[in-house]
Amino acid sequence: MGLLSNLIQSVNLQSTAPNVLGVDIGSSSIKVVELEERSGVLTLVTYGEIQLGPYVQEALGAAVQLDPKQEQEALVDVIRESAVKSRQAVFAMPLASSFISTTTLDVGPEADLSAQVRLEARKIIPASLSEVTLDWAELESVDNQAGRPVLIAAIQNTAIVRLNVLMQFVGLQNSPTEIECFSTGRTIPHQGHSIIMDFGASSAKMYIANNGVLSRMHRINVGGTQITHQFADLQELDFETAELQKIQLRPSDPGYVSLQGVYSKVYNRALREFKQVIENYQSGNQANITVIHICGGASLYAGLGKMVQDTTGISTKYVNPFANVAYPAFMEDAMKEIGPSFVPALGAALRHFE
Repeated sequence: MGLLSNLIQSVNLQSTAPNVLGVDIGSSSIKVVELEERSGVLTLVTYGEIQLGPYVQEALGAAVQLDPKQEQEALVDVIRESAVKSRQAVFAMPLASSFISTTTLDVGPEADLSAQVRLEARKIIPASLSEVTLDWAELESVDNQAGRPVLIAAIQNTAIVRLNVLMQFVGLQNSPTEIECFSTGRTIPHQGHSIIMDFGASSAKMYIANNGVLSRMHRINVGGTQITHQFADLQELDFETAELQKIQLRPSDPGYVSLQGVYSKVYNRALREFKQVIENYQSGNQANITVIHICGGASLYAGLGKMVQDTTGISTKYVNPFANVAYPAFMEDAMKEIGPSFVPALGAALRHFE
């Protein structure tokens, strides 16, 4: 799932910096991962996460919206507390500020797609083209398929301006930016057809790729914060305690069955929709997908993988983005545990070394 070639070209500058910071600004936390290349080996320098709830007097783990000054304060805090040294960063832009779609243009193999893409974008992007930065890439055609399939991506110009101000404030100017789905896709193997499901604080997202090129994306506005609220009500807990138990509870623990029921209730519709999209994709592309890669903060619940597998009939595997990065052996357990929630941040950093 490589980045489209020209997206955010105005801040897409090359750097010879020896290390780089990947930044993922989510709805409930900011995560950073700093990598360095040492003798040809990608090495973890530092990583960190800061919860955003307290910046607006909300609980840890809550999905919130910060104003620009609060966002600046939070990013400064996580950079300082994580002892980040790099002045070069790659930002994973939230999907909420973006638009991505695939479509098939009814044109011949010799036609210039540029003008056709803009015409199609006017139909499918819910904003004026003057309000977004637009990019596109032609996808691989399926046998006997009429027309030429393309992936169209756009980011709100207001989001780009806000990000530029944020970068200047923290001293990370002229840093590349990409939509988070491309950062996420960089952390798994690129052979054949692949699926990633990202379960975040405020939404569940599914990406389907073919040889690393994004082909489908589906997003549903249900997430971990909703689960925590419902679980807290059922167990008569405060939000922060429920958030902690959501991650720590195991099948033998009291409360696990209640948590399992909440996860099933919240994600039932989303998983059924994901299954339908997968079946349509496999049928239309003669694809046989054998594993679903799972990530996101809400995926840290021990039973989510089985829930996805039971619904879709496809085996699941949790993404460990640190698998191909060197770090001290004593950190092994911690890296596996936190890995699924650091996927976009680490994937953004990996872009620098492609």
